[in-house]
Amino acid sequence: MAYTCRITYLLGAMDNTVSPPPVVAVIFPAFDGTQRVESDTQQILVTFDIPQTPVDLGPLVKVEILSE
Repeated sequence: MAYTCRITYLLGAMDNTVSPPPVVAVIFPAFDGTQRVESDTQQILVTFDIPQTPVDLGPLVKVEILSE
């Protein structure tokens, strides 16, 4: 089973010039670069094999679980 999470910023566009974006490792400490990551200026999608608990970066960074 795959667990996909969406990361969005409530203000401003995301910088997706680096893949994966550095914020993924900050939000998900277990991120090791082997997970699938898709990003654009609106969102980052990260897919894990096991459930993850994101770090709370405050109200301007939103993390949603899309599928379980």
